[in-house]
Amino acid sequence: QWMTAGGGILHIEEPPEDLVLSGGVFHGFQLWVNLPARLKMTQPRYQDIRAGQVALLTSADGGALLRVIAGEIDGHPGPGVTHTPIALVHATVSPGAQVRIPWRGDFNALGYVLSGSGSVGADRRPVRTGQLAVFGAGESITFAADTKMDGPSPSLDILLLGGEPIREPVAAYGPFVMNTRAELVQAFEDYQAGRLGSIPAAAIVPEAPHPGHDVL
Repeated sequence: QWMTAGGGILHIEEPPEDLVLSGGVFHGFQLWVNLPARLKMTQPRYQDIRAGQVALLTSADGGALLRVIAGEIDGHPGPGVTHTPIALVHATVSPGAQVRIPWRGDFNALGYVLSGSGSVGADRRPVRTGQLAVFGAGESITFAADTKMDGPSPSLDILLLGGEPIREPVAAYGPFVMNTRAELVQAFEDYQAGRLGSIPAAAIVPEAPHPGHDVL
């Protein structure tokens, strides 16, 4: 699911019903991307992005698969539409493989390890499941999978994300993300008065308010 909360919508994210009934591993990762002040109250928007829609790339040696969800990697764009320039990539790296991908110099860059173990950066700092790496400035980012995985995962799965810094103040309370405390108060009053936006019920089941940001 790829959603712009903007002026506020009510929503909840749940795993597929068949997975709940049959059991199994389900990874849930919710990323809130800040919106600039001028777009805080933009119209809500929703995209249902399926696995077959993302751009699929491989490393030169075939040791890694990269799924470009949003932004652009080496001229290959992902389907996610955002209000601010960002990049979001899910990479699966085979044991012992190393990847170096181009990255915009004006973007910050993070790497969250979904599973497995490996290293990040030219100095090969170790990372493992549940850890977040912050990359330094540069025109590329480098990461690698350990030869032997730390844990049951057969490979390193890492979520790479970054974007152009907005450099504006952030005021947050619960699910509300605005720029000032006064705007938070107004957002909460709008919620209580039923003034938040709406999208088709078939796309999202209403539950919790999330105005002022993108949710990926």
